[in-house]
Amino acid sequence: MYKYFSARKYALKEIEKQKTVFKSWGILADWENNCYYTYDKKYVLKQIQQFFKLYKKGLIYRDLKPVYWSPSSKSALAEAELEYNPNHQSKSVTVKLELCPSTISIDLINNNSEPIYALIWTTTPWTLPGNIAVVYSPSLLYSFIKIHDTLGIYLLATDLVNNLSTKIKKSIEIITTVKGQHLSGLKYKSLRYGESDKTFLAGDHVTTDKGTGLVHTAPAYGHEDFLIALKHKIPIECHVDEHGIFMPQTWSELIGLPVLGVGNETVCSLLSDKILHTEIYEHSYPYDWRTKLPVIVRASKQWFLDTAAIKNQSIECLKDIKIYPEIGGSRNALLALIEKRPYWCISRQRSWGVAIPVLYDESDNAIIDEKLLDQYHTLLEKTGQDFWWIHDVQKLVSNTPHSPEKLKKGLDILDIWFDSGISWSCVLGDNKIADLYMEGVDQCTGWFQASLMSSIALRNVSPFKSLFVHGFVVDKNGRKMSKSIGNVIDPQDIVNGNYDKLINGIDILRWWVAKHGSHQTNIPVTKETMNHSKQSIDKLRLIIRFLLGSLNNIKDNNFMHGINYLKYLDKYMMLELKSFENEIYELYNTFQYNKVCAKILHFITNQVSGLYVHHIKDRLYCDSIESDDRLACTATLQAILEILLKNIAPILPHLAEEAFSYYPLKRNTTFFKSSIVNLNQIVIPDSEHVISIMENALMVKNKLSNLLQGKNSLEQSLVIASPNKTFNLLKILHPKNNATRSELIELLQVSSIDLVLNDTLDLKTSDTKQILCKRCRRWSAEKENNLCKRCEKTVNIFYSK
Repeated sequence: MYKYFSARKYALKEIEKQKTVFKSWGILADWENNCYYTYDKKYVLKQIQQFFKLYKKGLIYRDLKPVYWSPSSKSALAEAELEYNPNHQSKSVTVKLELCPSTISIDLINNNSEPIYALIWTTTPWTLPGNIAVVYSPSLLYSFIKIHDTLGIYLLATDLVNNLSTKIKKSIEIITTVKGQHLSGLKYKSLRYGESDKTFLAGDHVTTDKGTGLVHTAPAYGHEDFLIALKHKIPIECHVDEHGIFMPQTWSELIGLPVLGVGNETVCSLLSDKILHTEIYEHSYPYDWRTKLPVIVRASKQWFLDTAAIKNQSIECLKDIKIYPEIGGSRNALLALIEKRPYWCISRQRSWGVAIPVLYDESDNAIIDEKLLDQYHTLLEKTGQDFWWIHDVQKLVSNTPHSPEKLKKGLDILDIWFDSGISWSCVLGDNKIADLYMEGVDQCTGWFQASLMSSIALRNVSPFKSLFVHGFVVDKNGRKMSKSIGNVIDPQDIVNGNYDKLINGIDILRWWVAKHGSHQTNIPVTKETMNHSKQSIDKLRLIIRFLLGSLNNIKDNNFMHGINYLKYLDKYMMLELKSFENEIYELYNTFQYNKVCAKILHFITNQVSGLYVHHIKDRLYCDSIESDDRLACTATLQAILEILLKNIAPILPHLAEEAFSYYPLKRNTTFFKSSIVNLNQIVIPDSEHVISIMENALMVKNKLSNLLQGKNSLEQSLVIASPNKTFNLLKILHPKNNATRSELIELLQVSSIDLVLNDTLDLKTSDTKQILCKRCRRWSAEKENNLCKRCEKTVNIFYSK
């Protein structure tokens, strides 16, 4: 029992570590009261109950089938528990099987005196003792050939003749070619003397991308092989045990040898006279994700969920699920995986996990009923999650009609994907559907699929309304992070500076994740990308610092007062702010966090800093503190600050909270509980007309910028000759030609403007005749050493107080 307690103790310690880090990262959750743990009594009970429900519905059964098996961990594995090594090297052999002459009906070949062989190819020679058939494709062409300087006639797929010639470095002559369907009824002699002859069987999984087009079939060691055997009612015999060792039922020379090693070599040695060619073949091969060692396919008695019974409904449900990002291929990947999945092995042979609470009689039949389930429930409540391991059979069957003498308890545990796959049931209850499931793209083979299929099996609906599928973090060279390689980068090292010698802080990490993590592609961690994130946040900090400084003396009632006196630039900025918020809202709702980051940076750089802040500094710094024009400006800045903080807060909560702590109008102790400006309550009358006015003025500004070519615009007087429509729109911003202050002058940043009618738009500049005001530094004074009229008025107001 010690190992179970130790495992749980370790899990608890890691949970607390993770909680602490997650909290420091600003992940919003009820960490104290609303976390769920798969080792909890309630969770374990729910798993057991759902297992029994599925069993009663006939969707769970026990059978002998080939599964991925890890000799290193002595357990069956799911596809999601495999890692594929693209550079695995296998010893591949091309083996000749002698055909039985009496079964050959092709006259040209039958009349030949030489022996005739079928060629098979395999990268797992250890499976050859389990060979029971050769599978061919009825639709392919097959050729009988002669190999130079080699005794015998050989049969293989026509498309692979040249490939064989290249491999063995010998010329080949085709004697005759036949359609695959003519191979029906062929038989061949067993690989071992004294065993009965084997037969040719048709199959639709045969291809000509490699091998010979004739497939060696050992149903205990291959999924497709098993289905062929099932179709033809051929018994399944597995002669390899849970350690990956040949059992006594196999060839005597192999008994006790490991199939991945000496056993493989011994098979090749025993069959040396039947091997035409041997080579080392490099290919992608499955490894155990825990031990990092190769796995095998091996038939064993396991518990399965009947995916065939729920496959079509799962596929139909998935078609209605929203999957983000929409441009990724996750939907097609999931559909293809579910379509191809033959069955789901839900049992494992490990020490730590939820036991499959099933008893077996002397004939190895499973004993499952409601009385036993009630007893298991009682024991679980009394003695905890490990009741199955703690109690003997007598205790397990007490208070039930069963006698313990001839029963034994199973030692299998439930697959971890069954554990996590029913989380919807334990967390939400049987009647609710989650709005969103979020995980990496690898969970298309794991959690997403397990959750969907378990929910369909138990309640005929999907457990989620939408999926968010993100990519993997990889190192700067694009390699998957691995402890064995030594390229794992701890996020905490990025935060505290151990990664790049710079203390980046949580928000830089969060911005990096938002900017790069909402794709389904792999995401490299580099010092450059981290530095870009830091630079982006520095830009945000600068504009927020300016906004806070500008609002330092603001009062509660200033905002609504200023709203009543908005100038056209202010109104235009408010409309831009509304548009920005609507776009950001839509991007957040569709989980396009990378576009949120881009939109925020574009907005503060162009609309806020480049357009608005640049043009209102004169009003902000030089008007009297409570003038209508300045209050209109600060009201707009207040709206910008609050909306900006609102929209960066989901990504940069620490920056938002820090900024809010300096905000003179904070309405709560924290930004996240504070009410902010509601832009929907700020009505801009005739907004389309406002936009038209401003777009015309900005068009003139752009043309003026090209005209000035580096000159200081403040020292220039401007004449704008324009057609009637443009003239009338500009006149709204500049009603009097002799004025030295107007909204158009503020926007174009010139000394004075004259508007005149003309057929086309034309701009002319000249050096101003106005005098420099030493207070506002604008060329708007009428006499030397005098202030301009605005500054004179402002100073008088100040001294009058």
